[in-house]
Amino acid sequence: MGPLQRFSLIHLLLILCGAVSVLADDAVEPAIGATRIARWHDDRTAAFLLMFDDSWPSHFQVAVPELVKRDMTATFYINPGKGEYKAHKNEWEDRVWKAGMAYGNHTMTHKGVADYDDADREIGQCTAAILDTVPGKKPRLMSWAKPGVPKGKWNITQAQLDSLLQKYHLIDRPTFRDHGAVYHLKTPEDMLKLADKAIAGGEMEYIVIHGVERRAPMNTNYQDFWPLDQDILRALLDGLAKRRDRGDLWITDHIRYHQYRTERDAAKVQVVSADDHAIRLKLTCTADPQFYDQPLTLITRVPGGWKIGQVTQGKHTQQCEVRDGVVRFNATPSIDLITIQRH
Repeated sequence: MGPLQRFSLIHLLLILCGAVSVLADDAVEPAIGATRIARWHDDRTAAFLLMFDDSWPSHFQVAVPELVKRDMTATFYINPGKGEYKAHKNEWEDRVWKAGMAYGNHTMTHKGVADYDDADREIGQCTAAILDTVPGKKPRLMSWAKPGVPKGKWNITQAQLDSLLQKYHLIDRPTFRDHGAVYHLKTPEDMLKLADKAIAGGEMEYIVIHGVERRAPMNTNYQDFWPLDQDILRALLDGLAKRRDRGDLWITDHIRYHQYRTERDAAKVQVVSADDHAIRLKLTCTADPQFYDQPLTLITRVPGGWKIGQVTQGKHTQQCEVRDGVVRFNATPSIDLITIQRH
């Protein structure tokens, strides 16, 4: 190889090294205003759902106080025409939902359905009872769980059920299979494996609980169906709280999970403008805003030197701490632009 060829080769290598360096710099430093939609609310790694079936007294006696202690929510699948519910109607109408819990439709009586008209009454009246009890939009999405009934007691087809779910804006929850406390899952370790599975995959997991053990001074002459030992419940909730507090889990109810996932997959964020003084974003979503109106979490790159970002969308303003060069905030898909400025 002659001197000229050696010079050309060295020159080419220097150019390539410079190009690689530029690409590396670009990868490390995204453009000001670069924004992504978090996979889960608050940019948590995974989602986890707690579900309680059949409106048992132990739900408000034991489960709700333990959830409130840990600032958690759950979905309670209620039967407003069932004896246990009617005996404690005030608890369900005045206390449980006010503690931050969500209600799901589990039919009025949990006795099954004789035909389509009976199913319409069982499902429709339960929906109406929840809408009348818990303030909010009418209509709105609600979680649905088909009750377990003896063979021969559920006398409609899947297509007929699907039509009723659509009529009453009900979203079918995940299957009970392999996720039932006591029936499938015996120990806190068994249950927390589901949480760790969700975290490892960045997905959602859940547990379905029926009764919870009562202890003195409560009435212990009887226990609710499949009662979960109190110590196991507390260990489960403590384990979930630990994972939540380190930023891994979003513990939410079924409908908020469903809404976030649906909106996230149907949303688009556009950088309208971005400079050292202000960033303007447009967040849109193709999902029906009548039913899908929950905030999404956005993560946006801001100029160097910013410590606090002020985020404004319509009439709403929030201050967000800058961490690692980005601000994290919640915004609703809307015609209103999102403006981020230095605070």
